[in-house]
Amino acid sequence: MTDRYPSILFASVVAALSLLLVSGACTAVGVEAGKRILTDASGVTIPIVRDAKKIVTLAPNLTEIVCSLGLGENLVGVSSYSNYPKEVNALPKVGGFAALNVEMIASLTPDIVLATMDGNSEIDINKLRSLGIAVFCVFPNDMQGLLKAIGQLGKLLGREDSANGLVANIEQSVRNVRASAEKLGKARGRPKVLITLDTKPIVSASTQTFIGELVQIAGGNNVIGSNPIRYPRLSLETIIASAPDVILATGHGSHASVLADLRQLERWKDIPAIKNGRVYSLDPDLATRQGPRVVEALKIIQDHLFPDEHIAPGLTGP
Repeated sequence: MTDRYPSILFASVVAALSLLLVSGACTAVGVEAGKRILTDASGVTIPIVRDAKKIVTLAPNLTEIVCSLGLGENLVGVSSYSNYPKEVNALPKVGGFAALNVEMIASLTPDIVLATMDGNSEIDINKLRSLGIAVFCVFPNDMQGLLKAIGQLGKLLGREDSANGLVANIEQSVRNVRASAEKLGKARGRPKVLITLDTKPIVSASTQTFIGELVQIAGGNNVIGSNPIRYPRLSLETIIASAPDVILATGHGSHASVLADLRQLERWKDIPAIKNGRVYSLDPDLATRQGPRVVEALKIIQDHLFPDEHIAPGLTGP
């Protein structure tokens, strides 16, 4: 019994010291009392960096968002596949999802690095943070996630007005496309759509993907529906049985090469989309990239689903 109270006292002192150390650690990473902070998609809280002069983006869609917010001149490094707007092609490329060049990023001494939970690895993100580099993660895996990401980045980078305007524009465009889809769907029926990302093997995209969501908004019925596998491989028999009215091919290559790949399978000729010449190539950067150009992607998809129609009056770009 006599040892109990000293033990309790010692434990209390340890707990108090631990609290002080944690508080000190928070101050060390810049989360100071009275300073505006923001929590990212990974649960990490960092200070708002309104005066960020050196920004690095780790995904192409984040590059496009930063440029749409008017901060393109502040970019000092971008991901390997960042190619829009064209000015970013001249910037240092810091690698992609599979191979990120952490050392190069550190050498650029960025004020902030922007990452996506829908591609960038947790290991790479933690490596950057271990070097004292501020990393802010977003998760724009669907339309709502995209709008949230734009709002978060606008707030983080001190461009809230620009972000709010961009979000409002996208939301209005989506409403316009949905209204057209409802009207055209009632008049002509919603076409059955097969999305192909590759033909060797045949890889499709379910409604649980970003492009799958765009097709739904534009007025199409995805032939594989809400498949639990987001990007399933499909057999020829499955595709023939689903009888798609439209095929949207987002693989790399020209329309002619994509169509040739599809036609090489002899039995494809019985599919309505092939028979009626309704196979369309989509720019994969436009159709699968969760960024501001989603407005343009929606219009193109809807034009393909309902050709020769006046689509979405008042539709505007970002």
